Amino acid sequence: MNILARSHVSIVILSLLAATAEEALGADPDSAAATDSEGQAHDYFYVSTEGNDDWSGSLPGPAVDGSDGPLATLAGAQQEIRRRVSQGEPENPVTIMVLDGTYRMSRPLVLDRRDTGSGGRSFTITAYPGHQPVLNGSLPVAGWQPYQEKILQCDLPRLNDEPWNFRQLFFQGNRQIRARWPNRDPDDPLYGGWAFVETMISEGEPGRPQFRFTSDSAPQEWAKPVSAEVQVFPWYCWVNDLIPLQQVNLNQQALTLGRNVRFGMSLMPGNRFYVENVLEELDQPGEWCLDSEASTLYFWPPTEDMADELVSAPMTDSLIELRGTPGQPLRNVTISGLTFAETVSPFPDHMHDSHHSPTLRGAAVTLEECEHCRIDDNLFRNIGGDAIRLHGPNRHNRIAGNEISHVGGSGVSLASHGPMNTHVWNDKAEFRRLSAQYPRLVSNVITNNHIHHCGVIKKNCGGVQLFAINSVDTLISHNLIHDMSDKGMIMQDGFGRFIVEYNEMYRLGLEIADTGGLMTNRWFVLEDDPDLAHGNIVRYNLIRDCIGCGAYTEQRNPKGEGDRIQANGRIWAPYYTWGIYFDNSGRDITVYGNIVISTVLGAVSMPVGEPQNIRIENNIFIGSSGNQVDLRTGSGARGNRFQRNIIYYTDPDAMLLAARASVKQTLAVCDHNIYFHAAGGPLQIRGIGDGTFAEWKKLGFDEHSLVTDPLFVDASGGDYRLRPDSPAYGLGFRPIPLERIGLQDQTGTNDDD
Repeated sequence: MNILARSHVSIVILSLLAATAEEALGADPDSAAATDSEGQAHDYFYVSTEGNDDWSGSLPGPAVDGSDGPLATLAGAQQEIRRRVSQGEPENPVTIMVLDGTYRMSRPLVLDRRDTGSGGRSFTITAYPGHQPVLNGSLPVAGWQPYQEKILQCDLPRLNDEPWNFRQLFFQGNRQIRARWPNRDPDDPLYGGWAFVETMISEGEPGRPQFRFTSDSAPQEWAKPVSAEVQVFPWYCWVNDLIPLQQVNLNQQALTLGRNVRFGMSLMPGNRFYVENVLEELDQPGEWCLDSEASTLYFWPPTEDMADELVSAPMTDSLIELRGTPGQPLRNVTISGLTFAETVSPFPDHMHDSHHSPTLRGAAVTLEECEHCRIDDNLFRNIGGDAIRLHGPNRHNRIAGNEISHVGGSGVSLASHGPMNTHVWNDKAEFRRLSAQYPRLVSNVITNNHIHHCGVIKKNCGGVQLFAINSVDTLISHNLIHDMSDKGMIMQDGFGRFIVEYNEMYRLGLEIADTGGLMTNRWFVLEDDPDLAHGNIVRYNLIRDCIGCGAYTEQRNPKGEGDRIQANGRIWAPYYTWGIYFDNSGRDITVYGNIVISTVLGAVSMPVGEPQNIRIENNIFIGSSGNQVDLRTGSGARGNRFQRNIIYYTDPDAMLLAARASVKQTLAVCDHNIYFHAAGGPLQIRGIGDGTFAEWKKLGFDEHSLVTDPLFVDASGGDYRLRPDSPAYGLGFRPIPLERIGLQDQTGTNDDD
């Protein structure tokens, strides 16, 4: 696994397991008991692809006489452990060690109190030392026959007496492309290969929108259009949706959809889309199409080497679930060293009413009502939904050292099925009513994870996502997050404090508009609850390249303030994004010591609502194309402070700040900053009088600020450390510990900082 950080505790555990493996090899086949290095009794069980669920699991390999050996499945190990408990054996700590191989799972392994025992003993599922076992939620597809030219076909079995339906197919462990029109452009996969809504058609059945389209290529005649789905980014491109196709009229270049767009949104002219799962468009290697009515799968393999076991399709959306109950949480479970792969995508079938929510189900690993559990040093790849989800009440759990990549939704989500929060800022009774419907998540830690290429299927997501919860000191630290369809992190519809520190995030918002590197929306404090009265802390993070992408003809004004265009002007990217984005929320937030580079609308933003007591201090903001900072708060905002920050930019058309006429009331302090327009142009303020810096200063701001070069070590080379003679030090600026940002060796990480 390409994981740079490994938990110190996990290393100790693995070393212990390696040291005791020899003892376990010689254990009595009727007892898996051994002792650890401290002399404590410890039960070890082994799972192997060479195993048998009728064996005891006491040995890592089959006995010479074939009488005993490892178990074949995790479910078999669970049943053996439960059997021994039911027979009155001591509830010793348990470790299940999984050897190399791929373990196909048609349903999740569900752990509960029957596994940890009445005393909450430690229960660990881990890789055998030096091994890399894979828990795989897919089934090999076999029985291929020629169809036409290089396209193959096979008949699919039924699963649980139901047709086997899926939206993903894997070849040699890589996700393949559903046959689509227009074709995917491998040279420009983000902004090439699209068709566009031209005009909406008023005629048609209710709930079945019709539109005319335009494209650079013409579709074929489609024999079964109702088998197809339309992948579309509707409205202002906040989300994507996958909508059944009802009818196609090639003469009119018109499509009729099987339902409306979800979430109260609609299609608009200029929205981008493509149509997928069309057999006639299966015209490239790596494409596939499923005729679910006939239970026939078609596939053009990307290579000539086509063995049955190379192709697989998912059959379960979850692999391991940790389930406690109210009043009896599941405790002390550790999952480490495993690879989780190839699960069913729950999108768009299992969606919340709010487009901001993760899907209602479908994480590879789910924790619910858990305490002191750990998900450490695992690899998640090609997951259909979220990789890891803490659902509902959870306390003191740790998600650390995992690599999460190419997953359908978010990397790590902390969420519930609760309702959307309020837009009302000052109704404390409404706050209490909503908070009472949210679960309380206490002191959970998400640290040192490498999270990248998320949002492959559900585009509106985050590397780390919080939704509809009461957060009591959630710590999100030292993660590396990059190449995201949407946000690096999103905190949506909740209350309480989260601490985001020492994270590195880049190449964010690649496919979604109105987004940010870190975004909060309708997130508040609850002042009369001592657990939820504390504001959030965002400190010592490095955020760069927040892109943003939109496509619609009704331009927002001004259109992105610095965006550029793709696809002959039909797609806007970079577009409508910020670095740290407080949307419809903000109370008692500290933004300190961050470096934000290359956004559109501003490195930090308070554009909507009435933020109060937000402190933006000691940050470095570099090179936004529109505004460097966005201070366009609602008129009721109060007590906000912007001080001891460094702003440096080179775009001759970019603005220094954006504000509103009410800024004198909404911004309490703006001073002791350094501003430098390296291109030599004037400092311009959007939305204030004549837009000059002199006009800005007349409002009482920046009396002690300096317009001067901050003297970075190497600004052109991207080294934004300050030289010893930087004028920023004279204004009270403190150095930012760049060496501590991002993934760390665990010995260099202090979660209590």
